[in-house]
Amino acid sequence: MASPLTRRTLNLGVAGLGGFATGLMASRSSSSATGGAIVSSAKAAETLGPKSDEGLFHNFIRVAGSSGNEVVMAWHEIYRYGIVGKEVTPLHTSRGALIVEHTNNGGGSFTMTRREVAYHCDIETGKVIDKLKNPYTGAMDDVEHLRSGPVTTVHTAHSMSQNGQELPIDHKVGPARVVGDEVVLNHDLSAKFPGPNGKLLVFYDYIQYHAKLSHLADPTLLNVPATYAIQDYIDWRAWQRMGDRDGLMPGRGFGQKVAGFDDMPDDTLAAIQEREPEFLTDWQSWEGNTLI
Repeated sequence: MASPLTRRTLNLGVAGLGGFATGLMASRSSSSATGGAIVSSAKAAETLGPKSDEGLFHNFIRVAGSSGNEVVMAWHEIYRYGIVGKEVTPLHTSRGALIVEHTNNGGGSFTMTRREVAYHCDIETGKVIDKLKNPYTGAMDDVEHLRSGPVTTVHTAHSMSQNGQELPIDHKVGPARVVGDEVVLNHDLSAKFPGPNGKLLVFYDYIQYHAKLSHLADPTLLNVPATYAIQDYIDWRAWQRMGDRDGLMPGRGFGQKVAGFDDMPDDTLAAIQEREPEFLTDWQSWEGNTLI
């Protein structure tokens, strides 16, 4: 078994944080939203393909993950805040990594099996924390880090399903904005679903992927190198013990598709090696849970 510091390199790519952020949700896209890709030149229009849900979705898969049969990876970092009333309070950061196995089923259908870890960190020092003082309750809470997967879902331009059942989510790919050789592709998701205590939870996720038009123009490049910016809004987590307090936790962050673990930030790798070393050395056998 290889040391985490001499890890095997995996093929380039990843299912982006927002696009495939949860195995509990499904996707529906509107033609009016995804069919109107904004392009700045004839070359861009030709590269991005048909102005249709399926055409834009195929390019989204290449940018957010892979349209081939391979393992894809990424890292991400998110700054998390609390909003109660009109007051915004910094809470913590989160650093994590994704490993997603992609299968092209043909006919515009893709199967993805996702594994993810993420660790909450002190917003000042950046160090992983196990306890966090809640600014709203004054309590010192035990932090629950994310250990998710393997979760397998099937994606098309209009749906996302699990075990043959479509799952409820509002999902929109596009528009795509092209400036020179840079493509900015939006992916928006929102969902409402019952939480572990029966309370209805909400999830809003807005991702902007950044890629090169010249990369998208190469049809042999199934994994298009990309970075992405994250903006999301989630409910309080159970470990925060917020009770009936109204509010949301917005997050803003960034991430990058990478060729392997060695291309991830040192602090992210150090956290994984300390807390979940099997994720680095034997991810095929690693199991977490299906929480988001």
